[in-house]
Parts: sequence; structure tokens; C-alpha cells
Amino acid sequence: MTDDEHQFAALLNDLPGHSDAGFWRGLKEAAGIYRIRSTMSSAVQEAQDGDFGPLAAVVLDVFNREDQLKDITAILATHLGTTTRARAWITDAIAAADRINRTRVQDPLDALTQKW
Repeated sequence: MTDDEHQFAALLNDLPGHSDAGFWRGLKEAAGIYRIRSTMSSAVQEAQDGDFGPLAAVVLDVFNREDQLKDITAILATHLGTTTRARAWITDAIAAADRINRTRVQDPLDALTQKW
């Protein structure tokens, strides 16, 4: 596991587990995403097998929504305790997911070279 994946898993560990249906139902409604709990469960299993891409994709799909950020933050704040912590968590989670997505490129310098 890379440092980014480790940090990402630690951030996501701050969220409630699968059994907290109320939290996930609220997040699903706030984000407007269908089947969020089962999608998250599948992505966690794939991360356990070494592929963090699907988990990063779920986080970006759920939390990187400018138009629903207020509602998503409010739901997250009910679990984390404050709106400030929720906003910081969202920022950190999006940044970690972006880093994981970037590291999935086989050779970033080669990809950059091909662009130029």
C-alpha cells in the first residue's frame, strides 16, 4: 500500500461503516447517488485486493459535487461533529482520491511527453 492509499484509507475510516444505514441514506439523498452503500462496499473490497481506483472514483462521485456541497457537508457534519471538520474532511478526501488517480498512470512523465 502506498502512502497515499494509506492516508486515503485512514480518511475513509472516519466514516461510519456499512451498518449505519441512516448515515448512508442521508448521504445518498444529499449527493443524489443511487446505491451508495453497496457501491462503497464493493469499492472497499477492491481496495482490499490492491485496486484503490474504484474507491477513489466513489469518493469523487459522492463528495466532489459543488452544487450539493452544502447538503453533503451537513450530513457529514452530523457524524464528524462540526461543519468545519466536514469541509476539511471533504477537501482531504478529494485531494487523496486525486493523488491515487494520478499515481495509477503507468509513467506520468511518459504521458506528459506524449502530450507535448
